[in-house]
Formats: sequence, structure tokens, C-alpha cells
Amino acid sequence: MNTKKKSLRRQPQQQRSQERVEKILDAAAIVFDEVGFEAATTHEIASRANTAIGSLYQFFPNKLAIFNALELRHVDRVYVIWERLLRPEIFSLPFADFIHTLIREFQKLFEQPTSKIVFSQFFTSPAIFKNIDTSFTQEAIQFIAKLFKTRNPKLSNKRSQLLGEICVHGINTLILLALRSDRSHSQEIFSEIEILLKKYLENDLGDDAIDRNIQPIDRLADLYQLTSRQSLILSYAANASEITIQNCEAMFDNVSRRTLQRDLKVLIQHQLLFPQGNTDRRCYCFNQKLTSDN
Repeated sequence: MNTKKKSLRRQPQQQRSQERVEKILDAAAIVFDEVGFEAATTHEIASRANTAIGSLYQFFPNKLAIFNALELRHVDRVYVIWERLLRPEIFSLPFADFIHTLIREFQKLFEQPTSKIVFSQFFTSPAIFKNIDTSFTQEAIQFIAKLFKTRNPKLSNKRSQLLGEICVHGINTLILLALRSDRSHSQEIFSEIEILLKKYLENDLGDDAIDRNIQPIDRLADLYQLTSRQSLILSYAANASEITIQNCEAMFDNVSRRTLQRDLKVLIQHQLLFPQGNTDRRCYCFNQKLTSDN
């Protein structure tokens, strides 16, 4: 799909104008979510954005143009998630953590009014869309197929494609149900989606299905009495040859940087990792000699 289409009457050049456009889009997403696209008005959007209606019309000729701009915002956010998921620190996670991360990323996305309204409207009023069509669904399928094959290179192209189709179409239906539910029920649905994916994908993507050759790492973890988090950090470093603090933060988004730095310090003290580079660009290299000795 082409995300370079423009919905603005004029492009904001200054930071102040860019911020005003973002406020209008934020307000529009909330208004559309609360009253629906058809019932929403540009005056209500301008009021919610705390801006003059004339300022709104400087950038958007009508509410449809605002919605079309929200499409682009949603697509950009999806691309950011795809890029984040297709990193070794994510697809190398243990199977249960990998699926949980996958579901949590999209649950957080659809907690945002922009993605919630754009996704819901696509299945009820596709005619109003300018920047998203069915090709975006195919793009999502191709991404998921690539993600799964990256996690398990032994998957055939045909199998990874089929898994992508089933997951995207099936999850889209369940997400739509979740978005039409109250917050509590929506949370329950996302939890059930995670359970379904774990059962469905275990034979193809589960830890037993993937030969990551980490048995020497298990022995090192036992020998040095590493925590489960330290073992995962070491496993990642062994597979990728090195790891950074940013990689660690992506793996454990609920753990503070200071705690992760302490984990790295423990691994360095045991000479399992060696630091390289200065503070700004430091990485931690795996001691390859250890796995050959073990």
C-alpha cells in the first residue's frame, strides 16, 4: 500500500503547526471513537482539540480528510511494531514469552483511539478509506509469515504463509470483537487469543520445534547459578555473538535499565561476556571459548 498519500490541505512547516495537527488528530480519534464517524462534526473535533475551527480548516477541508490522516497514523504505528518484533531479542524469546510479546504489542496498539477507530471502521465503512485497503491485510500476512519463518527457519514457505493467513484473519476477527466489547471483556478476549495462538503454533514455533543449540548455555547457567533473566541474556548473546543494553531492554520492557546493567555485570564477572566499545556504543560479546570447552 502507498502511505505517501496526503490528507492534509496544506502540510505543516513549523513545529507549532505540526503540534496543532497532532492535537486535531488526537481529538478526532477520541470523538470518532465516542460518537462514531457519521455523527462526528468538525466543530466538535476543533472544540475537543481546543483550537479554532478556522485553524482546523487550514489543514483539513472536512472530517473525511481528518479520518484519512488517521489511517496514515495507524499504518505508521503498525510498521513500528513490525520493525520491533522482527528483532533477535524478540523472535529468540522462549515460545510463551514470544507469543505474549506478540499479543501485548497489538493489544497496546488497539488501546489507542486512533487504531481502534480505524480498525473498526475498516470492517463497517471501507468506502471512506483512502490509504488502507485489502492489500494491507496481505502485507500483514506476509509480515507474520516472515516473522514465523525467521523464528523457525525450518518452516517451508508454504507452511509459514498458511500460518500467517490463519493468524491474521483469525485474530482480526477476534480483535474486532474485543474492540466492540467493554474494557473488561476486551481484556478477556486478548487473553484467550494468546491461549489460542500458543496451542495453534506450538508444534511449528515452540521451543521443542526449534534447534537453537543452547544446551551449553544451560550448563553454564547451572554452573554459575544464573537467574532466568541472566540466562536469557546470555542465550541471546550466544546466538547473536553480542548484546547491547538496548537489546536487553527490548527483551524485558518491565525491568529497569539499572537492574539489567547489574545482570550484565554478573555475566562479565563470570567472564561469560566481555564489554567492548565506549559507554555510548558499548556491546557485550559472548565468550565463544566457553561453549567449545563445555
